[in-house]
Amino acid sequence: MSAGGKATTFGDETSGLPEAAPSTGGRQEQHTGEEAGIELRVTIDAGSTQLTVLEAQYTGAGDPLAAEVLDTMCKIIVGRPLQEAADHGAIYAVKALSERAAKVPGILTPRNAGAQFALAERLIRRVHASATGPAQPGPRNNAWHLAPARDWVAKSEAEQADVLKPVIAEFLSQKGLAGGDLWISRIERRIRVTVAFSDAVDYAAKPGLLMELERRLRDVAGNPIELFMEELKDANKIRRL
Repeated sequence: MSAGGKATTFGDETSGLPEAAPSTGGRQEQHTGEEAGIELRVTIDAGSTQLTVLEAQYTGAGDPLAAEVLDTMCKIIVGRPLQEAADHGAIYAVKALSERAAKVPGILTPRNAGAQFALAERLIRRVHASATGPAQPGPRNNAWHLAPARDWVAKSEAEQADVLKPVIAEFLSQKGLAGGDLWISRIERRIRVTVAFSDAVDYAAKPGLLMELERRLRDVAGNPIELFMEELKDANKIRRL
């Protein structure tokens, strides 16, 4: 679809998800985001506390890749809270269309995957701003997460660690830390990941690093990773995966 599209479901990206929250039967609202003649229209259940997305569609996307990105994102965000759509909708589109994204070193994001992905992110965030008002400074609290995907649940602890290790290695490099300054100690219940820091990492910096790394792992792995810090002890005796 080069001009416009409408979506209600999306296959692989929703595997393992909790069922969408049912409509409360309250009022529906439509909010839009527009840029350069391209418009994203999202209908939400305004009676639900999470402003669940009921329908998403776009018009004016003449560029085939822009249309494909918007179509994919529209399909993914239906049934999810609007804030989750704004926070991660474009990220999921990047993941779903990774072969169509720009080839860049490191981690793909909507901002480096190509102009079409960055546009999709701006549009959905404008929709969110329209529905909720101007953004407040500081981090937003988004407590809604994907259920673990079936293929992730099927992996062994070692296989899950192998997926996470490259993300951690790149994160440490970006922070100017050595490769051995943080490692995975264990993975429990498929999503609870305990990590340990070396003595070289300042204790005061650890909580911030942990929170930022958790967000990175969730976005890249596409699973609701929960990160925990190993209790302080002799680092040489802590298990390493």
